Amino acid sequence: MAENVFNRLIKSFQSKTISVNSMPSSHHQQLGLMDEFFSYLLGTGSGFTKYTKAYGENPLVYMIVKKISFSTASIKRVMYNEEGEVVEGSVLLNLLRAPNSDDDEIEFREKINEFLLLTGNAFVRIIRGEGGLGVELEVLITPRVEIVCNEATNTVSGYQYTLPNGRIVNYGVDDVLHIKTSNVVNTGEGSIKYGLSPLQSAWIVVASSMEKLKADASIFKSRGIIGILTTDTDTPMLEPERDRLQTHFDNTISGAENYNKIKVSTSKLRYLQTGMSPTDLKLLDGILSSLRLLCGIYGMPSVLFNDTASSTYNNVESAKRTAYTDVYIPLANKVDKELSKWLSYHLGVDEYIEVDLTSIEEIKASTNEVAQALNNSQTNVSTKIMESMTRDEVRELVGLDELEEGGEELTGATKPNVLMQSNEG
Repeated sequence: MAENVFNRLIKSFQSKTISVNSMPSSHHQQLGLMDEFFSYLLGTGSGFTKYTKAYGENPLVYMIVKKISFSTASIKRVMYNEEGEVVEGSVLLNLLRAPNSDDDEIEFREKINEFLLLTGNAFVRIIRGEGGLGVELEVLITPRVEIVCNEATNTVSGYQYTLPNGRIVNYGVDDVLHIKTSNVVNTGEGSIKYGLSPLQSAWIVVASSMEKLKADASIFKSRGIIGILTTDTDTPMLEPERDRLQTHFDNTISGAENYNKIKVSTSKLRYLQTGMSPTDLKLLDGILSSLRLLCGIYGMPSVLFNDTASSTYNNVESAKRTAYTDVYIPLANKVDKELSKWLSYHLGVDEYIEVDLTSIEEIKASTNEVAQALNNSQTNVSTKIMESMTRDEVRELVGLDELEEGGEELTGATKPNVLMQSNEG
């Protein structure tokens, strides 16, 4: 393997052929081969494949990315036109609800979120039927996508995609939507066209957590029995006597009522514990530390992953609201904005997608808490606050519908009464 890669490396430097710009293989192909060569020697991977591979091998990465991807994809969306009116029967929204024959809306969005969270890049391809009839959307596998750039201007001119059978196909710029994160780290001529993977900065944590998990599995695999009973005299115990004592011991200690107990014998015996050492227990603390660091990378409260010891939240509901406001909704807004602009262009409509905040129970719960706090505050304080709010904002806060045109207007004096009536009724 090393010899083959080394030969390719030497030949590439001797070749005068320059390929298209791309991150793993562009006109920087020589650097890519050098990375491959040294990655082989160091035992490390390169490119986006190692990030997606970590998703399937590291349980910490999986449960964090999976939770964010699925929760974000599951939020209800609504469609608006340029005037801010809700669009009923939207062509754009109907397409997203059935993007292709394999994925429904949640699966489609989840794939986008997964690739974006793992690699910092997500690629969506639009597929038109014969004669322009019918449209489908496909999420491309990020590690198989190479961005092709114009050599003179370094602008994106297309995309190369490697199919599962190894065949390479080319897609035009308009056929693929590239959603990416900000990248101020990989600023090479080709690399800067790609988003930055959050796992790039956290890779040392991912790698170390894998070693900790392997060590943890090894400890439990080789742990076996938890203790040994042996005679505490110079006279050895004969096999029949040992077997009799073993049978008696097994029959006596079995059962849930004896869990974690040690039976006292009338014989002169000595007990040797073979349980986990303090060092082993510190290893488990190290895994928890890796979880907290990875949660921090993605902005997620670690309490949502059963890390109650490090939580400063009063309850899990507070952590859930933080996840929505700091992670799920911002990610949904980023993807929806890109999809809206791109699909509106292709479908010839002026529509945009937004998160339906009224469908999120955790957000509604927080507004109820605000209403309760205002209701419990002094009248002059709550009145002062609500004077800056519109009538519909106050009614929405307490869960009431908007007033019809000509309905009773709320004044500074009547607004607190709305809160009181809502809480009482």
